[in-house]
Amino acid sequence: MKKRNLEKLIIILTVLFLVSPTALASDTYSDTDGHWAETAIEEWSDYGIIQGANGAFRPDDSITRGEMATIIQRIMQYTKCAANTFADLDNTAWYAEPVLKLNAAGVMLGDGTLVRPLDTITRQEAVVMLSRALGLNAMPCSGVLPFSDSGDISSWAIAAVSTMSDYDYLDWCDGSFQPRTPITRAEVVATLDNIIEKLWRSDGLYSNVVTGNTLISGSKAYLHNSQFVGNIIIGGSTKKVIIENSIVMGNIINTCNADVVILDKNNGEIDTFYFGKYDIPVLWEVARNTMPAYCFSLEDGRMCYNGSDFDTLSGIDVSEWQKNIDWRRVANDGIDFAIIRLGYRGYTEGQLNLDIHFVNNIQGALANDIPVGVYFFSQAITEDEAVEEAQMCLDYLRSFDIEYPVVFDWETVNVSTARTNNMDGDLLTDCAVAFCETIEDAGYTPMVYSNKQLALLTYDLSRLTDYPFWFAGYTNYPEFYYGFDFWQYTSGGSVDGIDGRVDMNIQFLD
Repeated sequence: MKKRNLEKLIIILTVLFLVSPTALASDTYSDTDGHWAETAIEEWSDYGIIQGANGAFRPDDSITRGEMATIIQRIMQYTKCAANTFADLDNTAWYAEPVLKLNAAGVMLGDGTLVRPLDTITRQEAVVMLSRALGLNAMPCSGVLPFSDSGDISSWAIAAVSTMSDYDYLDWCDGSFQPRTPITRAEVVATLDNIIEKLWRSDGLYSNVVTGNTLISGSKAYLHNSQFVGNIIIGGSTKKVIIENSIVMGNIINTCNADVVILDKNNGEIDTFYFGKYDIPVLWEVARNTMPAYCFSLEDGRMCYNGSDFDTLSGIDVSEWQKNIDWRRVANDGIDFAIIRLGYRGYTEGQLNLDIHFVNNIQGALANDIPVGVYFFSQAITEDEAVEEAQMCLDYLRSFDIEYPVVFDWETVNVSTARTNNMDGDLLTDCAVAFCETIEDAGYTPMVYSNKQLALLTYDLSRLTDYPFWFAGYTNYPEFYYGFDFWQYTSGGSVDGIDGRVDMNIQFLD
């Protein structure tokens, strides 16, 4: 099956520092090993969001006010731009637009005449700018300044420094704050890492459990079945945030007056949800996913669900790519079911093929009392071809007793010669129905497999409600608006008896 690896974050920053055009992974930096901010630098670099130059990160170098404005702009994505009233700001400079956008947002004020974009930015200036941008001035503040040099902090920075200190965002300070000292690249990274646990800059639907602050700066976000232990900070270009069936333990800090809608469950109040840039109309006849993200956990590499609404089973799906499988060892490793590829259609010529390990796999699984189903990798472009694929499944299943579904697994193939390129959604749904009806008429249970993009942008899910649905999405929590019976949550599972990676699944039982 198609392998997708969606990591714990959507890309949260395009770059952090733009002094170099070449982004370098953390393990290529020659100057971060043993540095006090190494962990933060590595974490952010692993997501491709920090830039180094010539093999070095230069963690202890200072940055300018113009660079700081650009960092914040890339995080917040402000859209409004103020008129340039600053005598020292060249409109053609690369940092001019970020400075003017931060000025319009009330984050970077200058003195009305000068904004000093090429001056190095001090610690207190950077803290104030971050506090304004992220709405931290709306958080409770003790007013306490636990630094030996607190008296040196300017009056206009006291509240921001105190708030950041209250929440340990400035844990890199060692007894003193040194407010007028230029802040370093490492200190900026560490501060951002302390403040922001999750940052969503792209539009879409998100399901997650976040311990810490979540920052949203895309134009629209749908937070679904989630739990937020910290604050939700809404800023930048955000216009609408919908929070459904979610727990927010902190505050909602709405820095840009976005439209925020909070729902227990969407019972008709909202007629669209989001998938990337797309507004997806809600299909009310299709069951919805109401499983809270906080009920999911990975234990020894296996997905577990502790909600009271479903019992679950743990399974795998395999094909000839797993080669020779020791099914006795698989059975002893806690695998409750297996879905085995029976065959596939070629994506260029369209010929039908039997998976070369199908017979050995189904015999081995059944001999070790593992219940099985099968899937067919479809490239059907007509209903007749879908029926032909279903019939091939039926022909080979006569000799076996299967308990699990026969699955229509149609996927796009990213090659220019694929015969399925530009497949029409109505026709694809026709093919799925034709396959499922043929399987059902023969006395078996059909099922449809799909990832999020194909399911939401191509299939007509309202026509598939009679059949179980198998959702493929490689995230820690199922980010899918509609309900599903099986979830393929990773392609990188490990099971005794199988060499290498294997797809892992969880089944939900009423």
